[in-house]
Amino acid sequence: MSNLQNRCFCLFGNPVSHSLSPVIHKIFSKQINIKYFYSTILTPKKSLSFFLKKFFSQENNVGANVTLPFKKSVIKYVDFLSDRAKISESINTLKKIDKKFLVGDNTDGIGILYDLKRLNFLKKNFNILVIGAGGASYGIIPYLMYNMNKVYVYNRTHYKSYLLVKKFSNVGEIFCLKKNELKNYNFNLIINATSSGIYGQIPDISSSIISENVYCYDLYFKKIGYTPFLQWCKKHGSLHVQDGIGMLVSQAAYSCLLWNKKLPNIENSLKSLKNSIKI
Repeated sequence: MSNLQNRCFCLFGNPVSHSLSPVIHKIFSKQINIKYFYSTILTPKKSLSFFLKKFFSQENNVGANVTLPFKKSVIKYVDFLSDRAKISESINTLKKIDKKFLVGDNTDGIGILYDLKRLNFLKKNFNILVIGAGGASYGIIPYLMYNMNKVYVYNRTHYKSYLLVKKFSNVGEIFCLKKNELKNYNFNLIINATSSGIYGQIPDISSSIISENVYCYDLYFKKIGYTPFLQWCKKHGSLHVQDGIGMLVSQAAYSCLLWNKKLPNIENSLKSLKNSIKI
């Protein structure tokens, strides 16, 4: 039997009850013919270190994903960072090597790039607004600046968007905006990278930036219907709205590649997921 069989993985986050990751990885496991197990661990916000040590102390527990609110804070607990994690200063994937060292990686950027191209939501010379300056934004922004795209960042706390923009100012054209400045720009793509949808809320922005030709993408998703942000975008005229289920499958597939040395078929996995949850 392959030594890749019967290993265990998990998702650390708070909240995690909404997560489809266990379903996705069950699909992956069957597709790549490698039996592995995946679970979620609701992690108290001040207890990440304890839960990491407890999980990875078990021999068969060899990898994990990390979601809100731990994508940046988990960095101090790893031994090595991949180039992708170094660039983004954010982690969504962990792998144990040599039975004792933790490597931190980030597959969010490559995941969203794959999905936006799949949807035809991303083109050259786009003006892209990213709402939110947390760990998710750090993971995706370097990839959004490909093809001479300009990225604008708005966050409720302006200083956080300033720090994010400063971090990536040498990668490409990136700017931070205040709320009252948003109406002065024409955006081709607007990405909600906040956790507002989890709580049934929408970001506090003006509807004047929405029009029928603006692509609207939410990293969050709902099993049934549109997220609050996408409902709001449709209400104010956007004809192109999409939630983050494709990105979720894509970034998970690249985590699977890191752990199992096989990349699942993303398109087939996405179809299987939608069928399993009746989307």
